[in-house]
Amino acid sequence: MLLLSQITTFNISLVVHGTVAESNDFQKEKDNPYSVPLSMGIFKVLESPLDITTSTIIRRIVSNHEAYQKRNEKKVASEKRYYEGKTFVSGD
Repeated sequence: MLLLSQITTFNISLVVHGTVAESNDFQKEKDNPYSVPLSMGIFKVLESPLDITTSTIIRRIVSNHEAYQKRNEKKVASEKRYYEGKTFVSGD
């Protein structure tokens, strides 16, 4: 929740919220976190250019990490097979 003292202390002249968010129900909430900026007329909703949210980013990170782990496990297995099958040339 943004307080009047914070707005004054940090000299905030505009508070914005994008159209794409985890939840856009903030105006329906009992304790609207933007009630002070709304009452001051300094709150604006901006059109989000992309549909990326925190959850979207987290899913991408987890997916990429799982793909990395699979690739790495495959490389480790390949190296293990190489070293187990490696023979040395005798200098005799």
